[in-house]
Amino acid sequence: MDKLRLDQVDLMLVDPDLNIRHSVKNILHGCGFREIRYGKTLREIRDGIVETMPDLLICEAVYDDGDFCDMLYALRHHQIGSNPFLPVIAMTWDPTPELVKRVVEAGADDLLAKPISTGQLQDRIKSLIDTRKPFVVTSDYIGPDRRTDATRESTVPLLDVPNTLRAKATGEDQKIDMQKAIDDAVSNVNLQKLDRHAFQINWLLDQILPKLEEGQTDEAVQGMLERLLYVAEDSSRRMVGTEYAHVSDLCRSLIKVTNAVIEAGNRPIPKDVRLLRPLAQAIQVGFAAGSAATAREISASIGS
Repeated sequence: MDKLRLDQVDLMLVDPDLNIRHSVKNILHGCGFREIRYGKTLREIRDGIVETMPDLLICEAVYDDGDFCDMLYALRHHQIGSNPFLPVIAMTWDPTPELVKRVVEAGADDLLAKPISTGQLQDRIKSLIDTRKPFVVTSDYIGPDRRTDATRESTVPLLDVPNTLRAKATGEDQKIDMQKAIDDAVSNVNLQKLDRHAFQINWLLDQILPKLEEGQTDEAVQGMLERLLYVAEDSSRRMVGTEYAHVSDLCRSLIKVTNAVIEAGNRPIPKDVRLLRPLAQAIQVGFAAGSAATAREISASIGS
C-alpha cells in the first residue's frame, strides 16, 4: 500500500471502546492514513455522514444509542448522506449468526471479528481499493454483491459504483467529477429499484387480495400491507428526476388506498380493496409505457 495516497483519504473511525479506537488508529497510521475523524456513538456516525461524507467508514456494529443496521440500510437507500456507495467495514466482539446476517443484509462491505489484526485490516482496505464488489439492487436490498459463489447464475445486474476511497488513494479524483459520478449511479440505482418495485407491488397483491376477499386480516396480511405501503412510498420518492415521474400520481393513489385499508383493520371498505389491483396494474403499465398522459388517464379513471 506504499504507493497509495492514503493521506488524502477522509476516514471515519467510530467505536464506543477507547482501547479499540486507539489500536485501530495505530494500524491506520501505519498504513498511511492521516485524515481520521473519531467518534464513539451511532449519532456521531449519522452526523458525520450528513455534514461531510467520508471516503471510508470503519465502525462498531452495535451501539447503545441506536441500530447500526437501520442506519446502514438508510445510507444504502440514499435516505441519509450524499453518497450511498460509501465503503463500510463493521467490527464486533460477538459475530453471532443473527448479527452477521443483519449487517450483511443492511449492505456492509465487511464485518470483522475483534480483536482486529494489522494484516487483516490492511487486506480488507486494499481489497476495497483494488477489487471492491459490485453493487446489486433487488426489491429489498442495495449493496455489495452478497453471493459467495461468483459462478452462480443471476438475472440481477451487477453495478460498478463510484468509489471515493479508490479515487483519492490512487489520485483518480483529480481526473473525474466524483459527485457527478455518484449522482449518475444514484439515478441508475433508482431506475433499477423502481423496476423491482413495480413487480413486487403486484406480487404482494397476489398474496394479499385473496385473504382480504375472504375477510382475513391477520398479522401476516397486515405485515404485507405495511410492506406494500413502504414500496409505494419508496417508489414515489425515487421517481423525482427520473423518466418515471409521470407515475407518481398513481403511487400517491396507491399510498392513500393502502393506508385506508390498513387503518380499517379487520373491516376494510370493499371499494378500497377493489382499487388495489387496478392501481398496481396501472403503475406497471405506467413504467412500461413511459407515457405521462397514459398514467394521468389511468389515475383519473381510478379516482372517479
